[in-house]
Amino acid sequence: MTALTTITTEGERDEVYYWNTVEFLVEGSLFRVPGFQFVIRSTYFAEKLGSTRSSDTDSSEAPVTLDGATASQFRVFLKLLFPIHTTSTTLKFTKDEWLIILELSTLWHFHEFRKLAKEHLDPQIGDPIERIVLGRAAYMPTWVLDGYESLVTRPECISEQESERIGHLTTVRLYILRHERCLESFASRFHEEIHLLEQMERDHMSAEEKQMEEEKQREEERLRHDREEKQRLKEEEEQRVKEVEERRMKEEEEWMKKKEKQMKEEKQRMGEEEEQRMKEEEQRVKEEEQQTKEEEQQTKGEQQTKGEQQTKEDEQQTKEEGMKPKKKRDRERKKIMDPAKGIRFVEQRLLVVDQEVETRLAALRESETRLSSFKEARRSRLSPGETHFTEKHLVGKHEPELYRFLKEQTRVRTVAAEEAQERRRGIENEKQKWVERLNSSKSTEPLNSREA
Repeated sequence: MTALTTITTEGERDEVYYWNTVEFLVEGSLFRVPGFQFVIRSTYFAEKLGSTRSSDTDSSEAPVTLDGATASQFRVFLKLLFPIHTTSTTLKFTKDEWLIILELSTLWHFHEFRKLAKEHLDPQIGDPIERIVLGRAAYMPTWVLDGYESLVTRPECISEQESERIGHLTTVRLYILRHERCLESFASRFHEEIHLLEQMERDHMSAEEKQMEEEKQREEERLRHDREEKQRLKEEEEQRVKEVEERRMKEEEEWMKKKEKQMKEEKQRMGEEEEQRMKEEEQRVKEEEQQTKEEEQQTKGEQQTKGEQQTKEDEQQTKEEGMKPKKKRDRERKKIMDPAKGIRFVEQRLLVVDQEVETRLAALRESETRLSSFKEARRSRLSPGETHFTEKHLVGKHEPELYRFLKEQTRVRTVAAEEAQERRRGIENEKQKWVERLNSSKSTEPLNSREA
């Protein structure tokens, strides 16, 4: 196998694979690596190193001093940037190495490496304190909020060492949230810190993450616009429903007022009609009472006149009998005391009394009907449990007076009917005596004829 020889040739530089090397001084150690990866992957080194194309001879250039990293840390970072001694396309790093990569990629603005380290470390960091500290250092607000929530919800208290690492003010706020048991107020309690971390995180995002963030913001804006539109439509619908309800209630109120007015007018009209009817009823009852009194007076006058006339006739007859001879007077007395004539006279009186009884009973039934109708018309005023109608259930101006008048009229007509029935019974007794006398006279006539 022939040895490699240095051949100086002239030709054009390849646009891709013609890299200039760069020397870095880290903690006294010199590193010579291609500068192309630093320039295209980091805005920090793009400004620091300038263009990727420089002069052919760059050995005279002074090395670039890097602060904020140790030689061992820079070596781990170069392991990711320039993998060597491997045939695998997948690199394997420990947790500590990923932490170094996260720290340096954040420091030097290697956004793709920062995203890669975040994806590998996210499932490996379970301690909430470590998650908070790393989230603050690497500008990751989601890690910080996750750590806060874990400290609030875990049963163990926050120790003094943990409090020193996350800050005493943060510890006090977390204890307040534990006491209030309100996880929704994280954003308000740590608004300033989270807002600052979000701003810093945007400066360390990769192009893909920025695009995703922009899409996320556009989606949130669209959702916000949709929510606002829905809220606007909801408010418009509620306003429309409210106006319809107010209009309906107003119409119902107007209808109720109109109905109340009609009911009031109807009640007033019925009251006036009832008052007019009661006045007419009272007037009619008074007229009937007056007529009854006149009938009673007329009946008394007729009876008195008949009695006086009968007394005068009896006195006149007595005088005439006294003036007649004794035999003639005895014959006429016998004629007057004829039982058949007495029966006929009593029957005539009985017919007159029967008519009077019927008249008195008809008047009594009429009074009882009126009184019963009056009570029935006001029976609706009885309280639950009451069964009898009394004068306390009467209202109005004329009802008590009319009720007392109907009761008195019924009582008077009841007494008059009883008196007429009593006279009828007396006349019937008198008729019975005449019948007995007639029967006894018929039984004595055969004896008198045999004696003659």
